[in-house]
Amino acid sequence: MTDKNNDTEDKAMEENEIIYDLDEAKAFITAKFAEQGDFIQIMPQEDIDRLIGRTQELNETFMDEKGVNDGETYDDDEAYAYLTEKLGEEFPEQKMYIGRFVDDYMEYDEAYLESIGAIAWDD
Repeated sequence: MTDKNNDTEDKAMEENEIIYDLDEAKAFITAKFAEQGDFIQIMPQEDIDRLIGRTQELNETFMDEKGVNDGETYDDDEAYAYLTEKLGEEFPEQKMYIGRFVDDYMEYDEAYLESIGAIAWDD
């Protein structure tokens, strides 16, 4: 970890902010896909890993574009449409599975967010 990352984490801890760690999230999500077991039967693990990594990147881009990191609401349906479109274009060989993949990814990412206490549910 770089000093910049340590400084960011130290500041966040001081302010009681929750840090979304991309590597930790990827490991959590990858484990969930392995536990579920369906995708490893239809595509190589390296494709699953590439899809998870790219989905994380695209989801970050989506959140930046929609202002989610600045307090705007994350729209699951809009995110799903964005991710399935982009991944379908980038991974045409897996296009028939992308919708299911993104649905599972979003479920597992939400589980990761819950596990670190980062989700605030509206009442």
